[in-house]
Amino acid sequence: MMNERRKPQGEQPRSEPEIIPPGAAQSGPRMKTYVDTHGTQRIYIAKLGPLGSILVALTTGILSAVMLIMFLGAFLVLIPVIGLLVAAAIISGLLWAYFHRAP
Repeated sequence: MMNERRKPQGEQPRSEPEIIPPGAAQSGPRMKTYVDTHGTQRIYIAKLGPLGSILVALTTGILSAVMLIMFLGAFLVLIPVIGLLVAAAIISGLLWAYFHRAP
């Protein structure tokens, strides 16, 4: 197997694995770990406090209100367009009947 790299005898590992005893992970911040091409990365996720929960709820409410306003705005723009299309259909029907009536 020529593709495998051999580790020289004197080379130390870059980092040692962290051993977390059962129950110890629950007392500290929650932690997620993933491995990519650059090695192991740790992402610490803290529990939300009262202020953080209020900010998340406020942000969610503001984003929901903005989306509702955008949808209502799009709907309110479509009402006159639909009205114009209906009026054009009625007028074209009347004109067609006027020009195609028997003499």
